[in-house]
This record gives sequence, C-alpha cells and structure tokens, in this order.
Amino acid sequence: SVHPKLAIYVCQETEQNQENHQRKRESIEGVGSSCVYHAIFLEELTAIKLTEKIANLYSISPQQINQIYRQGPSGIHVLVSDEMVKNFHDEACFIICTSKAERSDGYNIILK
Repeated sequence: SVHPKLAIYVCQETEQNQENHQRKRESIEGVGSSCVYHAIFLEELTAIKLTEKIANLYSISPQQINQIYRQGPSGIHVLVSDEMVKNFHDEACFIICTSKAERSDGYNIILK
C-alpha cells in the first residue's frame, strides 16, 4: 500500500466558523467545537492532487476549481504551487473559504 507523504486537515468556512475563527485570533483557546475537520492525504505533493482531493471532498469537479490560494501575511492571497504544497507542514490545519470566480462558473479556494 502507498503511504501518504502529507496529511492536512481542512474545515469549510461558514458564518459560524468565521466567528469562531475570529475568536481564536482574539484568544489562544483554539477553534470552537462546531468546526469539523476533514483529513486530506496526499501521496503526490502537487497542486493538482490537492485540487482533486478538495474537489472530491466537496463533491465537485476539479475543473470547477479555478485557483487555490493560501492566505499569507497581512491577509494576502498567495497562489498555491507545487513548491508550496511540498512545504506544507504535515498535519497542518486550514479553514477553506470559497469565492465565486469572476470570469467563469468556477470557484477560487482560499486556505486560511
């Protein structure tokens, strides 16, 4: 069997999760219990495989995901590349925020 090279945990952002995330920033207690995380295991450390896994998790086609960004310093959105995926910490946790793409029917994904 093939063992994953990387495990990350993701939670889809909702209004309630957004409030919990804000509280997390204000206190050091952590994410509220209402946020359920899903494990994503990557055997290949590429942006394409990450896109496929996220699409599968949310029952959409990978073609519906236009771009994946990671929220960086000061809230900037950094395009996720193969190199960035290779440098994710094992068992990192992300909140997934989706936004409608401006010029297509697809979505942009932001990992916070």
